[in-house]
Amino acid sequence: MMMMTMMRNNRSLLGLSKRIINSNHTKQITTRQFSSKNKDNNGGLSSNIINMINDIKNERKEEAESKSSIAEAHKFRMVERPDLLSISSFFRYPEGGVDEYANLSKGTAFLVRPPSSILSKPNNSLYCISCAHITHPFHFPNLYKEEQYSWIYSLGEKNIKVQLEYRDQKTGKLLHTIPLKPPFHLHPMLDLVLFKVNEEDFKKTNVPYETTIMDLEHYEFPKEGHEGKLYGYQLESENDNIMRPIESSYTLNFVESPERYYVKTKNVSPMGICGGPVINIENEVIGMIEGLTKIHQAIIDKQTDQNKKNQLTKLNNNTVFIPSQELNRFITKVDLSYNDKGDVTPNDLRNLLSNF
Repeated sequence: MMMMTMMRNNRSLLGLSKRIINSNHTKQITTRQFSSKNKDNNGGLSSNIINMINDIKNERKEEAESKSSIAEAHKFRMVERPDLLSISSFFRYPEGGVDEYANLSKGTAFLVRPPSSILSKPNNSLYCISCAHITHPFHFPNLYKEEQYSWIYSLGEKNIKVQLEYRDQKTGKLLHTIPLKPPFHLHPMLDLVLFKVNEEDFKKTNVPYETTIMDLEHYEFPKEGHEGKLYGYQLESENDNIMRPIESSYTLNFVESPERYYVKTKNVSPMGICGGPVINIENEVIGMIEGLTKIHQAIIDKQTDQNKKNQLTKLNNNTVFIPSQELNRFITKVDLSYNDKGDVTPNDLRNLLSNF
């Protein structure tokens, strides 16, 4: 779980481009085409014109059916409680005397497909998303300021490995793991990591349940007071490796920027829930849990500006999430970097992400 005294002030990002559907693909019949040579001897339309009209009708029918099929394929799958996975990262640091992999961090992850848009490729790719601070804590100096954590900043990607985990939904015990292989796609500004995964790994006979593949659909911009639920895992025992699935009702409290929303929950969100989905009352996935805003009361009390004091009080102990628009934008960028063989080159990805 991401703990912070103040949230980072990243620059605003542009939202996803609106989907553009060009419905003007049908043939147009001009006055020239209706010349006398296209009429029969009785002054009626010739068979050529009748065939052309029928072709146009068929094209329009096929186009309507195609749009209906696409809409149905990308319709959000209604879920009351999604079956999620936990995610764990491990590190080894021989230079520091850690020769065997040891636990680094734990959280929640879920599976998504690239969003439907004019930029999407016609593929069936599957991705896993979670928080980058779980897999790459050494990129977040503001989170681990205590001297006891200084060793974290000596690590790099060469020191870590990451895995997805199926867990018993009652006991929280580990049942099955799926290694996540590089490349690790890190968002250049947000606390977001993305992995391309093989769907066959989630269809093996020894997996204990079918994990939910989520759709990050476009949705009505939420307003203060809107309600929904947070889903994820709660870390109950690091020593015994116990993480239980939880859900928590929320009320949207505050929108700081296009890439960061705050929600209030009855109880403070627990360790382990970061990386889980945020779902509204329409059963739409509207974001991914990023962390918890924890502001020491002493900092709030010493504020002389009452408006500032009120704002900090309002944000304290809120859960923060990255909205689906930003998740979609990043997934689309990464997905475009893969070729038909499923390969990606660092240069291609670097060029794509340079527009962020």
